[in-house]
Amino acid sequence: MSDDGASSKPDLSSTGFPRREDRFPLPLDAWYVAAASAELGDGPIARRVHDCPIVLYRARDGVPAALLDRCPHRGVALSLGRIFDGRLACAYHGWRFGADGACTHIPSLTQGREIAAGIGVRSFPCREQDGLVWVWTGLRETSTVPPSIPNYAGRVWTQGAIDLACEAMMPIENNLDICHPYFTHPRLHPQWFAIERAGFRELAYELLLTATGLEVTSQGVRLAFCLPDRVTVEGGPGAPLIVLHHTPTTVGRCRQHWLVSLKAASADASAGISWSDELPEIFEQDRCVMESAQLAYAIEGGTFERSVKADAPTLMARRIVRMAAAGRWEQDRVRLSQRRRVLVRG
Repeated sequence: MSDDGASSKPDLSSTGFPRREDRFPLPLDAWYVAAASAELGDGPIARRVHDCPIVLYRARDGVPAALLDRCPHRGVALSLGRIFDGRLACAYHGWRFGADGACTHIPSLTQGREIAAGIGVRSFPCREQDGLVWVWTGLRETSTVPPSIPNYAGRVWTQGAIDLACEAMMPIENNLDICHPYFTHPRLHPQWFAIERAGFRELAYELLLTATGLEVTSQGVRLAFCLPDRVTVEGGPGAPLIVLHHTPTTVGRCRQHWLVSLKAASADASAGISWSDELPEIFEQDRCVMESAQLAYAIEGGTFERSVKADAPTLMARRIVRMAAAGRWEQDRVRLSQRRRVLVRG
């Protein structure tokens, strides 16, 4: 069969991989960041999302595609292969696959022999948006698009990524936690300087449920959680705008994709995004405490936990994720308290 001919697309709704779970597994039916646009060049790259191996590559016209990273011939990772005219060729025997997962060419077939019907790999809906490459990991079809980043096109961004040895729920909680910065980020976080100057004092924050998650506001700071895995940190005038996505990779691990904007586009700074291999120190400090905590949860579960009122945002985020993973968020969120005011010392 010619390279332009394709067999009928196989029904490959299941990856064939058993799904293991974290303590708070994020929902499958959702869009997740698999890579930054800057990471996806001319060749394929391997990623893992929800414990499923995925290969990303640029198909015809440079449009990203995502397939299960396993050749149906002998199981070799397709991410080891090469791109030919927008199709991905396995590094073992050269079988080629289109963006829809159908096998389009088997070099060893003799003249007149056709590719057997149904040979192919699972394809994942894939979109490039806001400097990121997204995949839909659900087993159901979707007509949705990834959640956009507000005013993305009007700002100057730096982006990067960090692999964390902790489940995705942990950095989500960490970035909604209003009481840890003084202790975890000395001489880096505005909260440290404020407390050093004026001491600990009583303050109030407001927790508000939204259609997509929750918001926490206090003293000009706004923290927002958007399902399934985004946390936005807005620190007020002069502070950076931070957008974080937490892609679950395998059990007890995740990849945090970070975007930081210090300013809006202007006459002397055009809008755009640039990749950085340098990890901001504040993310390294967070990594240290989160990976330490993950070890405790891996050994003991969560039975040792004791919580206080200041933990309301993180505990609510857990409830939201549980409901979303069970497909109940839309119907059950109206039963929750929509707005709460909490007093803490900080």
